[in-house]
Amino acid sequence: METFYRLQFREIWQYIRGERAAYLFILFYMFLEYVRPQSLYPQIDIIPFAQLSIVGALAAAFLGGENGWVRNAENKLIVLFLAVVALSSVYAFRPEESFAAKELFLSWFVVYFLIINIVNTEKRLFVFIGLFLLYNFKMSQHGFVSWASAGFAFRNWGVTGGPGWFHNSGEFGIEMCLFVPMAIYFMIAMKPYWSKTKMTLFALLPFTGIASIIATTSRGAVVGIAASLLWMVAQSKMKTKAFIAVAVIAGIAYLSIPPQFYARFESAGEDSTSVARLNRWKYGVEIMNQHPWLGIGFRNWESYYALHYEPDEPNGGWGLPHNIFVDAGSELGYPGLILYVLMILYTFTNNIRTRRMAKELDNRFLYYTAAGLDAALIGFLISGSFVSVLYYPYFWINMSMTVALNNITRRQWEARAESPAAVPIAGLRDPVKEGS
Repeated sequence: METFYRLQFREIWQYIRGERAAYLFILFYMFLEYVRPQSLYPQIDIIPFAQLSIVGALAAAFLGGENGWVRNAENKLIVLFLAVVALSSVYAFRPEESFAAKELFLSWFVVYFLIINIVNTEKRLFVFIGLFLLYNFKMSQHGFVSWASAGFAFRNWGVTGGPGWFHNSGEFGIEMCLFVPMAIYFMIAMKPYWSKTKMTLFALLPFTGIASIIATTSRGAVVGIAASLLWMVAQSKMKTKAFIAVAVIAGIAYLSIPPQFYARFESAGEDSTSVARLNRWKYGVEIMNQHPWLGIGFRNWESYYALHYEPDEPNGGWGLPHNIFVDAGSELGYPGLILYVLMILYTFTNNIRTRRMAKELDNRFLYYTAAGLDAALIGFLISGSFVSVLYYPYFWINMSMTVALNNITRRQWEARAESPAAVPIAGLRDPVKEGS
């Protein structure tokens, strides 16, 4: 792995070229979702590349013998969540709307199982996460350059990411909340293997990510990245250094934020956008209580809300609930909300167990990747509480990487424990039994 850690690109490229088709299809799918060449160049958007890459990965996995089953409690939870989505669609306020959007979650369901079963070695995971960071850096540097070209001035619409999932400034800000902590922890993991020059160059990833968050003018994204950074300080063994580093970042961010953006924070809870969100959260809870078992139906919020409630947008329209938990509870009932919360909690649990095993293995990459996924998830939970992004890639890709990471770490842990020369691992509960 050291050639990978040192980013010897020739060896990494040779490794990718020699990989099996299923893994290459998964990498291609991620490229399509995060870079969106089919949207950038409409002339090639006549072929459903993303769907074909999923089908290709499925076929190649089975034909290539990569259909082993990864044991993890998340599997049961996501299967139950899919069942609730299906039942909610059948008994929806308008079932036709639910079934018209059936691929929205079904695709993440399939992608989850593809990732956890195909990304099953440390080298595969390293390349997967490396490309994830690269795709996000493409967006973050574009966001930074766009903001800089405007003289770092405030713009109501903010900067945006790539087309597709992150084209809205708020949605782009959420993605940056996942990207920044993962980039920071990736650098921490690689510190013993990189020169100061390489560390300085890679510092551009979190730097442009944080700058892009400010440039989005999304209050939720700013609060989300602040929560992630504070969590990182709390988890750090060198709290003083971590606190100083975060304080420096916060100071630079404070000086960089345009006065108009501060005004948005001062008006939080009173401006029209905030009032509309508060109304929808209140009515969303009301809808949950009126339809506790299966909600109003998968993807039925807009039609149900428009029929039962008064317009609350400045233009006289109706909007989405703007909260991932209200979204889950109102459309899927309390069973859907509970399962979603359990998946989140178990994602944290997986990462805790991964760090325990990685510490015993003395594997910095596995250990800090788990920490980065935790910090990224915290950023998403905070920033996602102000936008309707339940079925966006944020959580589903994070959970997929978490389970894949846990599986890879557990296999290494078990191999060491079973080795005749292995040092007994004392005080560590069996992660296999805990995660089954």
